[in-house]
Amino acid sequence: MNSKWDTFLIGVLAEDDFVESVTGKYKQSIFINTHNVIQFSIKLISKPPDNFPNEQLFTSFSHELEEYGFQDIYNEPLHIREENFRNFLSNYLIVFIPNRKVRANHDVFVATELKLVKKSDSFNATDVLCPFPIFSTKMHNVTYEEFIKRLATRKFVGKISNLSIEPNDTPTFLLWKKEDDTYSIIGTFTKHMHAYGGFNFLVEEPLRMIDFPIEWLDETYEVNEILFINHETSTKIKDMLQEVGTPFAEFVTDVQDEVAPAAEVESIPLETTETRFIDRLVQVTLERGLLYEEKDLINFHTAMKVSNLVILQGMSGTGKSRLVHAYGKALGLTEPHISFIPVRPSWNDDGDLIGYVDSLHMVYRPGDSGLINILKNAEENTDKIYIICFDEMNLARVEHYFSQFLSVLEMEPHRRYLRLYNEELESSLYNSAQFPAQIKIGDNVLFVGTVNMDESTFHFSDKVLDRANIISLKVVPYEKLRTLKLDNKKVEYIPFKGFTEYDGFRNKNEHIELTDQQLHLLWDLHQAMQKVHKNLGIGQRIIRQIDGYMKNIPNHKSLTKEEAFDLQLVQRVLTKLRGPEELLSPLIGWYDMNEGVLKNGRFLEILAQYDDVSSFNEVKETLLTKGKELKINGYTF
Repeated sequence: MNSKWDTFLIGVLAEDDFVESVTGKYKQSIFINTHNVIQFSIKLISKPPDNFPNEQLFTSFSHELEEYGFQDIYNEPLHIREENFRNFLSNYLIVFIPNRKVRANHDVFVATELKLVKKSDSFNATDVLCPFPIFSTKMHNVTYEEFIKRLATRKFVGKISNLSIEPNDTPTFLLWKKEDDTYSIIGTFTKHMHAYGGFNFLVEEPLRMIDFPIEWLDETYEVNEILFINHETSTKIKDMLQEVGTPFAEFVTDVQDEVAPAAEVESIPLETTETRFIDRLVQVTLERGLLYEEKDLINFHTAMKVSNLVILQGMSGTGKSRLVHAYGKALGLTEPHISFIPVRPSWNDDGDLIGYVDSLHMVYRPGDSGLINILKNAEENTDKIYIICFDEMNLARVEHYFSQFLSVLEMEPHRRYLRLYNEELESSLYNSAQFPAQIKIGDNVLFVGTVNMDESTFHFSDKVLDRANIISLKVVPYEKLRTLKLDNKKVEYIPFKGFTEYDGFRNKNEHIELTDQQLHLLWDLHQAMQKVHKNLGIGQRIIRQIDGYMKNIPNHKSLTKEEAFDLQLVQRVLTKLRGPEELLSPLIGWYDMNEGVLKNGRFLEILAQYDDVSSFNEVKETLLTKGKELKINGYTF
């Protein structure tokens, strides 16, 4: 699958010997390919994002540079065309967006969206250029005084396009561009946040400010809202800020009471914006005549944030589809940003869902579900949220018609590309411009399904269970329906600011934060399942998904960490306990119909050893239900 980073990198035309040293074989940096187009190699000279692969060589094509005046004369001898191109690029640096294309036996890194900037007179081929954000009145519609005040009070100061927002890519300083095109330098920064308001820079020491030395400007390259500075110069600037920089307090003397403590800044989007969203979600469900416990709504919201796929199950009439509608309304979504796709029993493979190539007429024909058009819209509007709900999801076998999605959604976000057809056919299809061979599925697309469990539906395979949070909606006592309107307290509606704000709810830290006790419990449960059958158990994928869920629980009184962990065991572990009585009774226990309890179950024995982790009320209730099924039916699903 392909992947693309929306981050500017800078390179130069590679020399032949550099290409040979990287590839391990002789290869010219400029050559005429089989399509009679000049293809060339770019050597990376800027600092890439922290999450970027260790790649130094990129390929591109001459037609990317036609807007800069290069004209390839196709009837010239090949060596003349190559020499003309080399001469054309000799005085330029190449700014580009990297794109990785995965081939059968190797990855190809392609430079796209090329821009050219003139090399400075002091350019050194050994320089490493580092990106730093530029803010200004013109680009960010904010006055200098307002910007300084926002920075001093640790508020969000705005977005910068094509600059990495990864936590490990915090710039040590930023630049304010003045009306005379000179810069002020402000720093130093140790970490940052990024949400709907753009960057929020956090500091451990008092900020300082200096003017950018004019004599160093020749060594910099401004590209849109980014200034590229060579590493040596940026180190000198950092030292100057600390040694001779003017303390920030001298510029802002009236904002000290407004400054939020650094420890509190990280919680601002999560503690205020997300809490308001949850209150809004509760209100919308009540307005629609739906009555759920607040902890169930928070469970659903948390699962939607972190899961590749959320599945709502329960008896008919519990409002599964209406809950998805309510969630979309709370986010301010309308069609096509929230879409329901009814699953058909006749679907046998992913061609029924995503479409196929009509080789007779040489066109791609998308499935009539409309899914592909929705995904294309989402790919083009990455600042918007899209919810796609597969209604009655298990009327057909999910692992058949949803097979490619199950694989794609497990990949890292930048590698999530859905293949519509073989990319070798792209040049032959009449509508390939409208429907390219692959579509990127970004984090702004949320997948959810609703299911009923009866004789007309299919049960889920482990392949599905390993990738989904399966939530059972409970029926509340009916007497509460009479007080529904009385409980409906109005919450002030605050417009939602799109995907960036929603993405700000997510804690993307990849380090495992589950406690030792929680990990020991999961390991004990895994070993108990393995003793029953080698195909039963809790894989590392599920451990990481439970960890991701636990890190993303909103700070809300209605759902504690202990209750959330209890729910995750039900949704991610107990769903795998499916099969006959002879196999599962040692784990679940034997149901005593006279006393209405389970006896001699290994799971209950293990849980009793970890009563400091949770009361496990949901787990015990689910085990009891499964024990009854084993007793009465001889099996459980």
